[in-house]
Amino acid sequence: MFLKRILITLLSVLFVNNLFSQVADTTEAIDEDNGEMYTNIEISFSEDQGNTNFRSLYYGFDYTLIGDAGPIKDTELFFAFNRSDDLIDGEPFSDDQSITLKFDVWANQRFSPFLFFQKTFDKTTGLQNRQNVGFGAKLGIFKWFSLSYAFLSESETYDSFYGYTDSTAIGNYNWSYTDSVWYGEYDYVLSEFDSDYYYWITPDTTIDDIDYVKTDSTLNYADYYYSDSTLVDSFYVRTDSLDLGGENNFFRHSFRPKIKLKLLDDNLVFDYRFYYKPRIDDFDDFLLEHELKITLSTFYEAINVNFNFTNKYNSRYDPGKNENKGIANLYDMNDQNISIGFEFMF
Repeated sequence: MFLKRILITLLSVLFVNNLFSQVADTTEAIDEDNGEMYTNIEISFSEDQGNTNFRSLYYGFDYTLIGDAGPIKDTELFFAFNRSDDLIDGEPFSDDQSITLKFDVWANQRFSPFLFFQKTFDKTTGLQNRQNVGFGAKLGIFKWFSLSYAFLSESETYDSFYGYTDSTAIGNYNWSYTDSVWYGEYDYVLSEFDSDYYYWITPDTTIDDIDYVKTDSTLNYADYYYSDSTLVDSFYVRTDSLDLGGENNFFRHSFRPKIKLKLLDDNLVFDYRFYYKPRIDDFDDFLLEHELKITLSTFYEAINVNFNFTNKYNSRYDPGKNENKGIANLYDMNDQNISIGFEFMF
């Protein structure tokens, strides 16, 4: 908590001071400090109505300030915000958001320490909140290749999900509970009792002095109920169940190799990053993220064409990694996105 407060305070002061120093005379401030400033905005919107009712909205913003921050030389302040909000037939199709703050010291040197803060959510995968704060460093190996490591303090909140401690997996991850009680209903066909044929049983019922037995029964309905279930809101949960969602606080490693190539006089930029983020106390619980961005400059230098590809893997939803098959099958373990759009810089 103390580290997070220091980071947020530092980034806020640097951001506000530098921002207001640019307001009066941007060109003069940049020249005087020998710095650079970049602001990028991305917006996309589409809507279908009729046979298909679909609305898609995406907007993103990032701000980069490069220069000297007092005695700290060659610093880089980066802020980014992006939001996706899609509806299909009025229901959420994608609903995610990300806010990132990063402060690099000696940003363009071979070795660069940094502070990092990120807050995200992705409600289509049950992630209500993920907040990371930490520190790390980047090491340049070649001009186009670098490695980064960060130590992260993470707070993660998922939708509530109840797992049962005495359940047994059957077939396609249907659950049978060891203390369940069966009940059901049958339709019966009554046949007249023949004492010569049914000599080993007693009649099931007698109607108008005629004995009958029940034959050719058909199961109409069957179910199980649980003798120790408790009503919680409108759902029944087992009293010894565990909420495998909710909030968890722990630490992560973050390893990131990066390849960045600039071609055709820097008019074509290839930027690929790969993140591996295991929990420090459980390496079987990890996140994998691939990010590829290809930027092509147009004849008008303030407008770029961007190709973006992301692929995200969460071991929480991998049946091979998570022993609780109920959770592992809630969502797909992989999320992938491809987009092409325009980027405006000013």
